[in-house]
Amino acid sequence: MDVQGFDSMDEMLAAQAANEDQANLRITPGQARLRDAADETGYWARAIPEWDLVIYAEVPPNAETQEGAGFDVNDNRERGYLTGTAYSVVNAEHGESGDTHVSQVIPINRTTFLLAKMLGWPTYSQLREEDNIVLGALLASQERDSLGRS
Repeated sequence: MDVQGFDSMDEMLAAQAANEDQANLRITPGQARLRDAADETGYWARAIPEWDLVIYAEVPPNAETQEGAGFDVNDNRERGYLTGTAYSVVNAEHGESGDTHVSQVIPINRTTFLLAKMLGWPTYSQLREEDNIVLGALLASQERDSLGRS
């Protein structure tokens, strides 16, 4: 991982805005639909093979999320950030609340999310195991759909 230093807070914020702009230009049609569906619950997955990890998340409607947030959830979403709860083998029971940029995720449906939960949030390598083959196939299919290649 590269770490970039800055001489001022303004320089850092300008770099962050530029990076957000570039990330938003790269989003797939499926990611755009997930970002723009602020009135409904959404779901996503993010595979991180180098850590043998898959993160699965639930993103409530903005109005529901805004109730306890100390920031403007609508502005956050417009900038490409999804606010929700992420689950994996690392934090399976309660999940971890936070924001993830939509360019980093694969939109999935509720059925796929619930299957991952039922299977104990399988890791990347576990997706090849017999008990998890269906989940792996669903994730691959939904990734193709997100790219517009059904």
